[in-house]
Order: sequence, then structure tokens, then C-alpha cells
Amino acid sequence: MAKCKLFISSIPFISPLQSVIYKPIGNPKLAYSMETRFPIIPVINGYTTVGDKIRVIAILTEGEMSNAKNTKYNYDTFFKPEVKETVRIKNLGFDDIEVIYTPDNEGIDTQFKLFSDIAESVNPGEDVYACITYGTKPMPIVLTMALNYAYKLKKDVSIGCTVYGRYHHTDDKDGESYIYDTTPLFYMDSIVSKMAEIKANDPAKALKLILGLDVVEDE
Repeated sequence: MAKCKLFISSIPFISPLQSVIYKPIGNPKLAYSMETRFPIIPVINGYTTVGDKIRVIAILTEGEMSNAKNTKYNYDTFFKPEVKETVRIKNLGFDDIEVIYTPDNEGIDTQFKLFSDIAESVNPGEDVYACITYGTKPMPIVLTMALNYAYKLKKDVSIGCTVYGRYHHTDDKDGESYIYDTTPLFYMDSIVSKMAEIKANDPAKALKLILGLDVVEDE
């Protein structure tokens, strides 16, 4: 049986939220010819085939400040319709978007709770895909930590792709927006942990070899 694919994205504070065509960098699977407001949409499009079973999790910031209110508006007005249209076009197995709520508070207790909520939401045996573009400054760190937890401690969980979308913010209408595949950065943590575990003799040299960087031999 094919693994369920889980897609996770935080919902942005930005308002108005513009739609763009993201140009993929480093991963042709992320090519998407339609405009979208959410980099996770090209990920869903590129990493699913007809009949795949998927889950989608949205992270919403709650609060009375205008920024937090924007996330609810962006979720209801843009995110839900875009996800449902993508599901329809790709003919995917899908129930409904699941929501993780987090308060508009960047204290450490809030981050710990968000980490726990994301980690617990990943089921054993799932392929996980995530967008680290939006949210508070700590949110991409918390999301990455939760994915690491699921990958290392839950049975048969794999990380399929993580992405970052760079939106063109200037008034230049011809400016391009980009979507970057950041998955290698996720796996770098596991590589570093493994080097520490085996007590690599020259970890700096080993890291450069792994990254394909020039290694200068000692004279």
C-alpha cells in the first residue's frame, strides 16, 4: 500500500497576499505553471499522482492583533480554495485540512507546544513535505525540529521535500519569485549527528567532501 503523504504549511501574516508563479530552483518537480500564494501548492502538485492519499496541515496563528487576524483571512479566503482545487485537479484522496493553532506569542512555552503539536500530528509510515516560508521567525526552526523528531523517532517516516518561497516584493511587475528545495539542509543535521556518533577524525574535511566543496590537502 502506498504511503500517505502529509503536507504542512504555516499561513502567512501578509496582507494583501499576492499570487505569483514561482520559478523552481534546484528541483524541476516544483515547476508549477499556475499562480499561487502558497509554495506548498507546487509541492502538492509535483509530489502526487492520481489517487494518492494525502493529508494537509495548516498552522494558524491566533490573536487579536491584525497580523494574527490576517492568517485566518488568508486561510479561509485563499489557502482552503487553493488546496481543494489542487486536490480536485489531481484527483487525490483527501478528507479535509487539519489545523494546528498557535497563539500570537513567541515565548519559549509557545514554541515547545507548537513543536509537540507538529511532531504528534505526523503518523508512522508517512512521507512528509513542508513549507518553511511563512510564520514567525522561530516557526521554521520549530517546524524543522518537529520533522527531525518524526523522522528519527517515528516508524517508517520519511521527509520527501521541504521548500522556501522567495516572493518578489518590489513594484517591478516583471520581477520573478522563486521556490527553493531546502531538503538537503534538513538531512545535513542527520549527517552531522552521524559524524559525531562515529567520532569522525576530520569532520570538517568529511563535510566538505559530502557537500562537494573543494578540499585543500595539507602540504
